[in-house]
Amino acid sequence: MRFLLDVLLGREARQRGYVLRTLLAAFGYLLGVLIAEVAVSIGVADLGPARVFQGAALTAGLISYAMVRWGWTRSFRDPAMTMTQMLVGQTLAVVAYVLLHEFRGALIGLSVAVASFGTFSLTRGRQWAMSLYALLTMGAGMLWMSVRDPMNFPPEVEAVYFLALLILQFMAALLGAQFGEMRRRLRSRKRELEVALERIQELANRDSLTGLYNRRYAQELIDHHVHLKDRNGRPLAMALIDLDHFKQVNDQYGHAVGDRVLQTFAQQARQATRDADIVARWGGEEFLIVMPETSADGAALLVERLREALSAVAVSDAVPALRIAFSAGITAHRAGEHTDQTVHRADEALYEAKSAGRNRSVVA
Repeated sequence: MRFLLDVLLGREARQRGYVLRTLLAAFGYLLGVLIAEVAVSIGVADLGPARVFQGAALTAGLISYAMVRWGWTRSFRDPAMTMTQMLVGQTLAVVAYVLLHEFRGALIGLSVAVASFGTFSLTRGRQWAMSLYALLTMGAGMLWMSVRDPMNFPPEVEAVYFLALLILQFMAALLGAQFGEMRRRLRSRKRELEVALERIQELANRDSLTGLYNRRYAQELIDHHVHLKDRNGRPLAMALIDLDHFKQVNDQYGHAVGDRVLQTFAQQARQATRDADIVARWGGEEFLIVMPETSADGAALLVERLREALSAVAVSDAVPALRIAFSAGITAHRAGEHTDQTVHRADEALYEAKSAGRNRSVVA
């Protein structure tokens, strides 16, 4: 059963939706074919015109199904060709109305059914345009046949039929327009929710003060890069950085200046690193920089460029002479070791740098 559905509808979920909608339209074509066959069998429709109508309906159904099922409409704005199928369906409904006069009451219902086909996909404007097209074409057919063949199409009866069609098409268009507005609002709400979710995710992954990745999310990124490094064998370096005498800055100048120190370091670190590098606030005044495809020596050069840049940056107008100094422990990830082991080795190198007098880097 599943195999048959895959053959009939395809395997892609979105494509299946388009094919199902096309099959629904094809069912309408088939219904018109059956009505024509009944009309021929009881002698109220000529065989030749009825066969022409049936051939046109079946051809339209098969062509639309083939185009959608095999993906020829993927590049279209509407891959299900909703508007096109509705135009064809309404035109065929008018042809059937003219040919099958004994069944024309049922064909008015078929015309409304075609208009309802676009309820869940057409915009409000297109829904009204489709109903107007149905009224104009069916109304023209009624008027023409009432003049050409008043015996089978009495003007009084056609006027009643047109009034019924007018009311039904108006209701169908009104409902379709309301559904269209609901779809528009739902899409708008969905976009708002997606933006809000992205913002929440961003807030959850970032340190609120510096805007850098927080430790939790940075750990996920580091594990990913370590996995890639173990697969491709390319180097991966880390630098664990601790701001020198940060507690003294807070105690002497206040936490506002301390916060500005952290923010200035984060800004300069982002500017000094590449897009592929990971810069994270590891905790307090500690920061971790992870540099894919970089050796320990290359990481040391980057850290020294950062140190030089910070030495020239004034942190706060309130304390013009204040500059940021830091100690750093640098290491390269070794094949097969856990991320924590690499970070621990960088931490030991950092401790060595601080013990040696601070404001320096040690490569382990």
